Amino acid sequence: MLYGRCLSRGVGCVLLREPTDGVWGRKIREILSGPETPDPEEQVRLFIMDREDDVRRNILPAMAEKRLIIMDRYYYSNAAYQGAMGIDSKRVLNENIRRGFPAPDRVYFIDVAPGEAIARIQRRNGAGTPDIFEKKAFLESVRGAYLALADERFVFIDGARTPGESITTIMKDIEDVFGAR
Repeated sequence: MLYGRCLSRGVGCVLLREPTDGVWGRKIREILSGPETPDPEEQVRLFIMDREDDVRRNILPAMAEKRLIIMDRYYYSNAAYQGAMGIDSKRVLNENIRRGFPAPDRVYFIDVAPGEAIARIQRRNGAGTPDIFEKKAFLESVRGAYLALADERFVFIDGARTPGESITTIMKDIEDVFGAR
C-alpha cells in the first residue's frame, strides 16, 4: 500500500523485501518452511548473504538514483527474529553495520499484539501449517527483541489501526522528514 501511495504521488521509489527472491532468499524460504527449525546461526549467515546480494544489486543502485527504498524487513528484522531464537540481537545488528550495509533512515514498526498477528496470519493463509515464526510465544519474543533494538530510526505505529490509517501516518512522516510529495 505504501509503495502504491508513493507511486501515485510521483515519488520515485523501489519496493524490496527480505528474504529476497534471489538464490539465497529462496534458500531461506525453503528452510523456514521445512518441518524442522533451522539453526539460528545458519539463518543469520543466509540472511547476510542474501542481504549482500540485495545491497549490491538493488539497494545501492536505488540510492544512487535517489529513489525512496521501501523494504518489507531488513537487518533489524534479522536481529529481532534470530535474537528471539537465542542469538544476541545486538551482535547480529552490529555484524550488519560492520559489513557496511546501508542503515535505514526510518524503521516503521507496526506494533501488533502477537495474538492478533496470529489471527491475521490465519485469516490470510487459511488453515495451512504455520511457519516456524508463526507462534504466539515466539512473536512475543520477537516483539521484545525489536523493542530492545529500537533507536532513533524507529517510528511506532499502532497495529490496531486500519492499514489505510497506518499508511497515511507513514506517508505524513515521509513527507515531513524527506520532503517526498
